[in-house]
Amino acid sequence: MVTGYVKPLFKDMVVYDPEQDKHKTFARKMYEKVVGGVSRLLQNRPHEEVATRADISGPLENPKVSTLEVIVKLIQNAFFKAILPGFDRESVRLGGHGTTKEE
Repeated sequence: MVTGYVKPLFKDMVVYDPEQDKHKTFARKMYEKVVGGVSRLLQNRPHEEVATRADISGPLENPKVSTLEVIVKLIQNAFFKAILPGFDRESVRLGGHGTTKEE
């Protein structure tokens, strides 16, 4: 079993470059322009990053991630509270001794 999270952060994303992508089909160019526009929309302005946090849990061969959670965290990062690099600090209760451990 695996339980944890990933926190991808993207800075200075360039999805579409007219000079580099001039040989691509019209449909592919439009797709990349839309993805680039969405990434700019979801960018956290003070940190200039697109970020999310996704909890992962399940068997090692097939862990599960909630797509809805990823989308909600993208929106939260862009408009409400920035997701910062590094590990999150969480208290985990250790086996019945009444103590906690910071991770």
